[in-house]
Formats: sequence, C-alpha cells, structure tokens
Amino acid sequence: MCKGANTRRTWGFRFSVTDAVALVALGAAAAGLHRLGSSLWWLVAIAAGHFFLFCNVFRVVRRRELIWAALFVLNVGLWLLLGRLDWFSVLACQLPVSVGVVAWEIRATRYHGIFAGRLNPSLNDYLEGHIP
Repeated sequence: MCKGANTRRTWGFRFSVTDAVALVALGAAAAGLHRLGSSLWWLVAIAAGHFFLFCNVFRVVRRRELIWAALFVLNVGLWLLLGRLDWFSVLACQLPVSVGVVAWEIRATRYHGIFAGRLNPSLNDYLEGHIP
C-alpha cells in the first residue's frame, strides 16, 4: 500500500489486523495442506515466516523482498528438478539469503525495523522524510 504525503513514518516492530489475518490464512493453508497429506505444506510455512519477519520485524523494502522471493522460487525449482525437494535442503540454501537480506536492510540509512533506534544513526532523518 502506498503511503500518502501526510502519512507519518514509524519505526520498530509493527503488527496490524491485516497482518494477523494474513498469518492466520497462511497458517490455515499450511495446516490444510498437511492434513490433506501434501508433503509441500512447509513451503507455505517458510513463506509465511518470512512474510512476518520481512514485513513486521525488520520492515524490509519491497525490492529486497522480491529479490528474496525470486531466489526462493529458484531454490525450490532447483531442488525440484534434482528430485530432492525437502525442507532441509531448501532452508539450508535459503537461510543465508534471508540473513543477507536482513543485514542489507539493517545497514541501509532508511532502516526502520526492530532496534532501529540503536542500529540506525540516520533514523530521525528517515522519519522526518529527508531519506526516501
């Protein structure tokens, strides 16, 4: 959702009703797939967990989220082509990407996620709109 010119910027952990609905829906989808016997329910759980971390905890910018998502699709696709698709292989390859995306975000002058008050000396400039 685009922010208007009068929207006040915030920092730190955030959680909204929309986030709760999304997490409940994704959790229900994962549980439903598991109950139906799908061995791929964990893909939904991984995506939901990263949605929460990227959107609510570290508040990663969209471009970095999309980079993570593209690499996740490539990662899953590669393991699928190799006939060895399992949660451990996917996570072993994806966790370094996740850590890298979070570290990249934390080092940005516009970082406004959890602990931004301690980690980002430019936080006030971001909050005042001097940093896009």
